[in-house]
Amino acid sequence: MAGGGSGGHITPLLPLAHALKRRQPNCRLIYIGLRGENLEAIKQRLSVFDEIYSIRAGKFRRYHGQNFLERLVDVKTNLLNIRDFFKVMAGSTAAYRLLRKIKPDLVFSKGGYVVVPIGLVARLLKVPIITHDSDALPGLANRIVGRFAYLHTTGLPTDLYKDTYPDKTIKYVGIPVDERIKPVDAKLQADYKRQIGIVSNSFVLLVSGGGLGSKTLNEKMLSMAPQFLAHPESYLIHLTGAQHKDKVKGQYQKVLTADQLDRLKVMGFSGEFYKYSAAADLIIARAGASSLAEFALQQKACIIIPAAFLSGAHQLKNTDWLKKHDAALITNDEVESNKLLNLVEKLMKNPKRRAQLGNNLSSLAQPAAADNLAKLLLS
Repeated sequence: MAGGGSGGHITPLLPLAHALKRRQPNCRLIYIGLRGENLEAIKQRLSVFDEIYSIRAGKFRRYHGQNFLERLVDVKTNLLNIRDFFKVMAGSTAAYRLLRKIKPDLVFSKGGYVVVPIGLVARLLKVPIITHDSDALPGLANRIVGRFAYLHTTGLPTDLYKDTYPDKTIKYVGIPVDERIKPVDAKLQADYKRQIGIVSNSFVLLVSGGGLGSKTLNEKMLSMAPQFLAHPESYLIHLTGAQHKDKVKGQYQKVLTADQLDRLKVMGFSGEFYKYSAAADLIIARAGASSLAEFALQQKACIIIPAAFLSGAHQLKNTDWLKKHDAALITNDEVESNKLLNLVEKLMKNPKRRAQLGNNLSSLAQPAAADNLAKLLLS
């Protein structure tokens, strides 16, 4: 099982691994990830794997909206891409040694640039490959590896992938989510609020920029937090990304009162994110498909701000799917903080609309995704 580079590539592998072990306890599961990746927050959950390895891999950087000339004169990015080409070569050498040693029956590619050297070597050694794409637009790594794949499993309906993969090789399974995640009713939500130290009748706003955090969302929240926390029943949980945590926490201390700081929880990253999302009454987040799958299972009302600059604008394509089903409120990075606050306050006052959004998002959930995918891989 190969994947890495972001939480969206790693976290679905964990529930899938548990589902595989439930179905066939003696199956040998090996995870190959990206060397240097920080997995401390999920260290305990990685024990489901029989063996864990890491290799070097290079990233091909490209940014949505850049034309050919802009890419050509982007010297820094081009130099980084040249450097990472050699990382791919080094990773391929390491992958060759690993796969010769492991002798796998199957390689499962979840995406992220670490899968490229593994997929190329699997092709060379004639090991079958199955890919999985969570986002509406497959990532470049899986598109490269996918040329040799036996089957392409998908997180969204197959129609969205027919321009990328041969029709007969696509199988819609959904996105595996943390097996600890359950549909959240009022009783369970109140219980999670108590678990994380929040009064059960508080209105909880959760803000998350994804596993690496979002500088843009962090700045917006710093601007609007004093007005939001002016509501005495309000509580803010802000996942900033590990590298931003200390700076953001310090800035909050400058702009909030002591009472408001008591109703604020700032974290870099959490291996138990599901508890905080379950406790939330409203979520502001990016449009990563894995996170959206978790929110869907928990029936959460969301304001989604896609990261439009990411390669291929895949988060914009994810939000197209949400818009089609009225499954979240969608805005963009250009939204002013006061307008974002206005959206939040309107939903605070309108529990019926929050319930409608949560129910619409829930209709897109695939709670059996991990088990169905495990059955497919074992077959």
